[in-house]
Amino acid sequence: MNKPLIWAITVAVAVLGPFAGILARRLVDRIAAKTSARNLAVHRMGFGLARDLAMPLCSLTGLLIALSLPNGLPFSPHAVHQVLEAAFMLAITYALARLAAEVVTTVARRITGISGSVSLFSTITRIVVFVLGVLITLDSVGVQITPLLGALGIGALAIALALEGTLANLFAGVHILASKTIQVGDFVKLDSGETGWISDVNWRTTTIQDIPGNSIIVPNRKFADSILTNFQRPEQDMAVTVKVSTGYDSDLDRVEAVTLEVAQQVMKELDVGFSGADPRVRFRAFGESGIEFCVVLRTRHYEDQYLLVSEFIKALHKRYRREGIHIPYPVRTLAFAPEDDPRSWLPASLHTP
Repeated sequence: MNKPLIWAITVAVAVLGPFAGILARRLVDRIAAKTSARNLAVHRMGFGLARDLAMPLCSLTGLLIALSLPNGLPFSPHAVHQVLEAAFMLAITYALARLAAEVVTTVARRITGISGSVSLFSTITRIVVFVLGVLITLDSVGVQITPLLGALGIGALAIALALEGTLANLFAGVHILASKTIQVGDFVKLDSGETGWISDVNWRTTTIQDIPGNSIIVPNRKFADSILTNFQRPEQDMAVTVKVSTGYDSDLDRVEAVTLEVAQQVMKELDVGFSGADPRVRFRAFGESGIEFCVVLRTRHYEDQYLLVSEFIKALHKRYRREGIHIPYPVRTLAFAPEDDPRSWLPASLHTP
């Protein structure tokens, strides 16, 4: 067989490898789409692994066959096989790293109850699997990894000392997710004043989206050390207190009945109200201008309290005016004894008759 023909066959085999990989990937996608169990996690992971391996394995196999032909290339067969073996193992390592990250993410969601983003667990798993795969690959091609492990240990210690804050944020993030204190989507408030929904917890920071829509980035270490109020644990519904006052001459029984009627109506009409709970009225003090009391409402979500309170105040003010119930405002009356009359020190010409 002449040399040009051998070269042509070599190139053809090397080019056919990627095409075979493309066809294999499309075949995996079609089988996955037609399988009735496509919603199962195991099914999704298995076909995902096959899809990730299809292109690199077919391409490398084609290249291995092409280089095995007697084409007269100035390469050592042993060196070529070592390079291709390392490439095979790295491709498998990459696919296994993605699979392991997905497995850990799925298990974390089911066991710890984490919903939404678990990018921290995914990132750690990818790094660990990939580093192990690289070490195994180096050992398989004849590289002594024992000195490398020693160097990595010393380097890891130096990096740990230099990146103390970063590692503290990393382990704090793991603790935040594993402790079930919060979940992505919870509405929280920190003792430093930040309030909003948890949108993500990654290897370094926790992201909070506040009510106006801004993103608040909090380092995991500071988040873990903060005094946290989670408004969605153990239940999402919450009580809202509205302070009201009425005049001393008001009939308190009638005031209570009218107030409860208005509160029940507002909670029933609004979607944000918790219609399954009854409002309460509790008189609390004799104030300077009237009798003070509190109205306790319930809402389904923390952020809905503002609309509920606003609509309740408007409806209560309108109903009080119609019922003739007096809402007092601050009034101060000064009474002087005759000898303490402030006009006594004025000239007689300025006294009013």
